[in-house]
Amino acid sequence: AFQLMDYGVHSWDVRQGTGRAHGLSGDAADLLTPFMFVLWQYTTSPVTPDDVCEIGIRITSGPNAGDTHVSLTEDGFAYTPGAVHGGTVLEFDPGSFVLTAFGRSNAGTIRGERAVADRFLNIFFRI
Repeated sequence: AFQLMDYGVHSWDVRQGTGRAHGLSGDAADLLTPFMFVLWQYTTSPVTPDDVCEIGIRITSGPNAGDTHVSLTEDGFAYTPGAVHGGTVLEFDPGSFVLTAFGRSNAGTIRGERAVADRFLNIFFRI
């Protein structure tokens, strides 16, 4: 799985280096989307009591469209697929989700409290 991630994202990196407008292919983004939660799980900086939060992640299109409930606790990052009700939700198309999870871009639409979203999005180290 990580070789697929490397191929999909590093080919994006090469295109980014050309300085020309481009994007991540739908096929690559759709394939990588489910793995981004695992990536985040292993790139979480230590969580302090001030970082603790719950947030929803909504993928808006593609075969992996749907909601995932995410918890940041002092024990780390945990996620469960399923509906998110209320609270703060981050919405992404698949490509934006992959590039955000890899730290290549700052993307997504915040629904709810910006402070919660900012705290969540800044807890990961970029790879």
